[in-house]
Amino acid sequence: MPVEKCLGILLPEDGPPDYEWYGLDRSPAFQEGGAPRIEVGQIKSDGHHASEALLALGATERLAPVGEVLVREGRAQAVIWACTSGSFIGGLEWAQAQASDLEKRLGVPVISTALAFREAVLALGYRCVDLLSPYPADVTEQLVAFLHDSGVTVGNIKVLDCPYAADSHQVDIVQEVRAFCEVNHDEEIPLLVPDTAINTLELVDTMNRQAGRVVLTANQVSLWAGLRLLQWPHLPARYLNGLVDAEWQKS
Repeated sequence: MPVEKCLGILLPEDGPPDYEWYGLDRSPAFQEGGAPRIEVGQIKSDGHHASEALLALGATERLAPVGEVLVREGRAQAVIWACTSGSFIGGLEWAQAQASDLEKRLGVPVISTALAFREAVLALGYRCVDLLSPYPADVTEQLVAFLHDSGVTVGNIKVLDCPYAADSHQVDIVQEVRAFCEVNHDEEIPLLVPDTAINTLELVDTMNRQAGRVVLTANQVSLWAGLRLLQWPHLPARYLNGLVDAEWQKS
């Protein structure tokens, strides 16, 4: 009997009980063509979008024990640190070291949401993006610096200034995308929507239509990267959109 594939998700546990990672593998759209099992490991957090809090949240010694349980008991064969801000806040080299250290501790491939954004943008052939940031201005600046160091220029930016992840979770993201694109009309570059606290997978098609361009969200790129790490053959187009055909080799 073939070994059951399992994708492990390290996810901040910061209040909202209805994050879309919970039960995602049981959704009809995800199960089309078969689906790996998903195990979520919760990282306790107050959800504060402040630099010091995010650096502490992303510390390897905080993430690794939960990841080890995902691998040992959940039998995860690849792991995503599904937190954008907790993976870009220290810069590109910090994010790469974070993933590398976790791989050494867990013994399976690991990628974070910030690195998944980097890989997705480059795999689609873009070198410039627009940014709809839920974070405060100073944290947004750190994301812009991370993207710059990844070889990606940020053009237009809107800062939503959500102090906590729970605030991001309440954002009407379709309306925010629509409003952003009514002002910023560059259809040739993608719009990035970070923060895994924002449920977006069921809204990907809607946002792309409203925007009139490619929209890449935190949970979308995380799922894409995780399934690629698992070498999963069936990628759910409803959630991944244009990423289904994106060529990627983890750098």
